[in-house]
Amino acid sequence: MRPEQTPGPLSRFEFATRDVGAAHDVLRRIYAGYAFEIHRVARDFSYRHLAVDVGPIQAVRVTYTMDVTVRFQPLDSLIFVALAGGRVDTHDGRDVARTGPGDVRLHRTGRQLTNHCRDFDMFSINLDPAVAADLAGARTGIAPHDFRFDGPAPVSAELGRYWWDTMAYLHRFLTGPPEPVRSPLAIRAAADLAAAAALVVFPNTAMAAPGRPATGPPAPASVRRAVAYIESHAGEPITAAWIAEAARISPRGLQAAFRRHLDTTPMAYLRRVRLSRAHRDLVDADPTRGDTVAAIARRWGYLSLSRFAADYRAAYGRSPRETLIY
Repeated sequence: MRPEQTPGPLSRFEFATRDVGAAHDVLRRIYAGYAFEIHRVARDFSYRHLAVDVGPIQAVRVTYTMDVTVRFQPLDSLIFVALAGGRVDTHDGRDVARTGPGDVRLHRTGRQLTNHCRDFDMFSINLDPAVAADLAGARTGIAPHDFRFDGPAPVSAELGRYWWDTMAYLHRFLTGPPEPVRSPLAIRAAADLAAAAALVVFPNTAMAAPGRPATGPPAPASVRRAVAYIESHAGEPITAAWIAEAARISPRGLQAAFRRHLDTTPMAYLRRVRLSRAHRDLVDADPTRGDTVAAIARRWGYLSLSRFAADYRAAYGRSPRETLIY
C-alpha cells in the first residue's frame, strides 16, 4: 500500500445462531472454497462470529460447540491465532501443531492447512504480510523477498504470553467503538504494533539478518528529502520503507543518516511531527463544538490515550486536556 492510498472502509460482521445449518451456511459464504466436515455437534449447539476488517489488519473471534474438520486453501494473509477454549489440531502437510487453551499459533502464507477443531473459542489477528516485511526491512535491511516467518510457534513461552496480551489489546481496539478505527493513522498503528510484536515472538529470517552498518556517509540531501516527505505526509499511514524510497536511499542507510545528522530515527521523527500536529489541533480546538482529546489523539495515530498524554506532557509540560480547555 502506497501513501496515496488509504485503508479500505471499516467492515464489521456479527452473527450468532443455535442452528447448525445456518452456522455452516455462513461459514461457507465467509470461507468460500474451503471444505467443512462435521463430526459431532453438541446438544446445546451455539455459534458466534465477529469480524472487523480495516484493510491491513483484521480481528476475528469465532466460537462454536462441535467437532469439525476444515481444509483451507493456501493463505494470503498471516493469521495469528489464540485459543481461549477447546482444541485445534493443525496439519500443514508435514507437521501437526496442537493448540489448546492459552496457546498461540501462526498460520503462515502459501500453505494448505487442515484444522480439526473441537468446541473452540478462538481469537485471531489477520495481517497483511507486506506490513511485517516492510517493518523487518526498516529494522534490519532485509529485502522483502528474503523475509518470511519460519515457524508457527513462539520462540519462548514468555513471548507467547506477550503475544496473547498484544492480541487482546488489538482485539479490544479493533472491535470497540467504530470511530477510532476509522482513522487511517490508528489503523496503521494497529497493524504496525501487530507486526512489531510478531517479529519478536515468532521465528523469522529477520532474526538472523546481519546488522551491517550503512556503507559511506549518505548525502545530507537524503535526510532533507526524508524530512520534507515526512512533513508533507505526516497525516497519512506512511512507513519507514516509503520514507526511504522518497529519500532515494535504503531503509538501513536512512536510519543511519538520521542518527548521524538528527540524533533520532525516521519513525521517531515522524512521531514528533505528528505530536506537533496534535498540539496544533488542540490549540485550535473548541470543546463546545465537541472537539475531544481522544479524537485528536487518534487522528494522529495514537491508540493509547495514556501514551498520548505522557508524550504530550513530556513535550509541552502540561496535559492535552489543559491545552484543549485553556
